[in-house]
Amino acid sequence: MIELLKAVRVLGLRPMLRLSRARRLGWEGIISGFHTTRAMQALFNVGFFDEVQKQGVINVASFAKSKHLDARILQSLCDALFSLSILTKHGADYALDAKGKLLVEEARGWFDGVYGYEEIFHCLEALLTGEKAYGKDVKKRADFVAKGSEAIEQRLYFPLAIDIIARNGFKKVLDLGCGEGTFLRRLCENNPEMTGYGIDIAPDIIAYGKEHVVQAGLQQRIHLFVEDIARIEKLPEPWQCIDVATAFFILHELLFAGVDPVIELLQNFRTVFAGVPLIVFETIRPTPEEMRSKPRMGIQYFLQHDLSEQRPVSREEWRKLFKMAGCSSIEERYLRFARTAIFTLR
Repeated sequence: MIELLKAVRVLGLRPMLRLSRARRLGWEGIISGFHTTRAMQALFNVGFFDEVQKQGVINVASFAKSKHLDARILQSLCDALFSLSILTKHGADYALDAKGKLLVEEARGWFDGVYGYEEIFHCLEALLTGEKAYGKDVKKRADFVAKGSEAIEQRLYFPLAIDIIARNGFKKVLDLGCGEGTFLRRLCENNPEMTGYGIDIAPDIIAYGKEHVVQAGLQQRIHLFVEDIARIEKLPEPWQCIDVATAFFILHELLFAGVDPVIELLQNFRTVFAGVPLIVFETIRPTPEEMRSKPRMGIQYFLQHDLSEQRPVSREEWRKLFKMAGCSSIEERYLRFARTAIFTLR
């Protein structure tokens, strides 16, 4: 306290107060979050949190040796997270604190998703100056983005979709942009009467998904196919027996190129699957003024989408686009708390 008073006498009360406020806003409010995020992402990526969930307690030196990691750096990361009450510490052994347990169990998808966009943020200056271009020199890590998205969707959106499907008595479900088929596996595991079909453009992801389907013993009821969702007319004819389709947060990825690709996709769907409802989950973009009045994670979410050539839009814009595609019926459920809408299109 004495040294603080001496500093105030030399620097002045007003400058010291401004410096203190800047520290709270800058370091504690912004910069510390960056360091903590990267520390946690690194520990997720090297399997530290998976192991601590499995074992309960981890010895830093033993884990570093088993994974061929730098024990000194690992120790520093663990000590930092201990100081933030994310880890607990007993000598050289670490476990999850209550806050850490919640983050690891419920928020991992966000950490994986943000890691998927990390290169973009690292190259912001080069993107700003035109030295590099997104899609050519800089890309998102699609595997981490997909993994992160699926983890969050499993917590909220998959159960909502399954509830809609069950309440309407649908039995044969096509998932557009299915990734590894996580939604279809969960759907079919919950209901033995369900049959799932999924298409995705990535052959390696579909191959990986088929392995999981076999491991789950669902190969007779889940069928995955490599194809661009814009070419659904190329799907095998037996697939045309579906009675509902789902699309989780994929249309905004097409919308950056303009409305035509989305309209064409929806029109093709209506032609191939006449009368079949399409359940669309999409993020709803608020205005900058709305985000400023209620700052939430959407600020960062929409920024990373803007930088990676994706285009979430407002509810009004989505409805206008669906009408342009010729949808005769547009039902909407707006999840205001998640800034997400569920559209059922016919």
